[in-house]
Amino acid sequence: MNYFFDKIVAPYSVDDFFNTYHEKEILHVKRNDEQYYQDILTPREISDYLERQDIFYPSVRIVKNGKEIPNGEYTLKSTPIGHHRKDGIINTDKAFSLFNNGATFVIQAGQRYFNNLSHCSLELSQKFNSPVQANLYITPNKSQGFNPHWDTHDVFVLQISGTKTWHLYGFEKELPTKNQSFVSKDYNKEPTQTIQLSPGDFLYVPRGYVHDAMADDGISSHITIGVLSFTWARYFNEIFPQLEEFKEFREAVPFWRGDLTELIKEKTETLRQKLSGLNFDKGIERLNKSYHSAQPQPVHNYFESIRNIDKLLPDTALALNGGIIYQFVKKEPGYELHLLGKAILFPEVLKPAVDYIFSQKKFTLKDLPGETEAVNGLITQLIREGVVYIDEL
Repeated sequence: MNYFFDKIVAPYSVDDFFNTYHEKEILHVKRNDEQYYQDILTPREISDYLERQDIFYPSVRIVKNGKEIPNGEYTLKSTPIGHHRKDGIINTDKAFSLFNNGATFVIQAGQRYFNNLSHCSLELSQKFNSPVQANLYITPNKSQGFNPHWDTHDVFVLQISGTKTWHLYGFEKELPTKNQSFVSKDYNKEPTQTIQLSPGDFLYVPRGYVHDAMADDGISSHITIGVLSFTWARYFNEIFPQLEEFKEFREAVPFWRGDLTELIKEKTETLRQKLSGLNFDKGIERLNKSYHSAQPQPVHNYFESIRNIDKLLPDTALALNGGIIYQFVKKEPGYELHLLGKAILFPEVLKPAVDYIFSQKKFTLKDLPGETEAVNGLITQLIREGVVYIDEL
């Protein structure tokens, strides 16, 4: 799904989005095409998920009229699972009883449960280089899940089925962070825009933009994709721990002196002088590490490939797992491939084979340059680590 971002903002371009709308304005795209998101998520997939008997709270939450319904009203206690007993499995009958009485299903972190949505979320996260979450909202006829509120992340709304009317009130605070909360109680402003979303429509809401939504006639299903962008404040928070390397900043703040005004000025000047000596690349590395650990990375044919690893032939069709984020690091006497929180070390002599795999994406053993035994060992390791899979299964 390498076209996901282009698809959801079309007919606008991605450049149009960033130049005109990102963090600035609402973007609404009306399509009149109920099949537009069929290759991302279908109503049938949502239905199949909600009917499963193995879903734990809070993977599904239930809300009504701005409040979350206590999970004890729709979860089971002490459910036997093998020799264990677990609380929190969703009681399907009770959950649907609440839904039939006007409550909204919220499927949280849908990027973990739906394969195509997972790949789409990963693509979007790579564009922003930040975590992306995809929540699903299934709302019954003429019902509302949340009161007017803002989100502390940008919101991309994809209407899957039914219609929903959105009330948009404008910014109460531009680009708020998680530490800047919004109290919606007794919010009584009139909306500046009212928009009805139909299947295939798209809506972008910048963080800080107050909104609410209500289903119209019939059941409404939509995906809300939240982009948890890293702010400049967060970036500098990752840089400043380096100040601990300097004695001047390890000294205690002398509150016993009383007035610290002049000393603060001195330390601020010292900070200005030290800034040029900080490693600003470390801030990017720390943000990348946080992003990679938070974003689900879907694998393909993982178990089946391991199960059939002894059946590899020179012309067996193989493929690079495109759902994983990789990083190459030079590590004498060879290279390290970083992925999924681990590092795979391989010697310099295998670099041409690894380069071929990552450039071609699809290949066979006989395509790879290098000595046969070494190449076979490399592929075996990459299959076991989830980097490569057998494509013809």
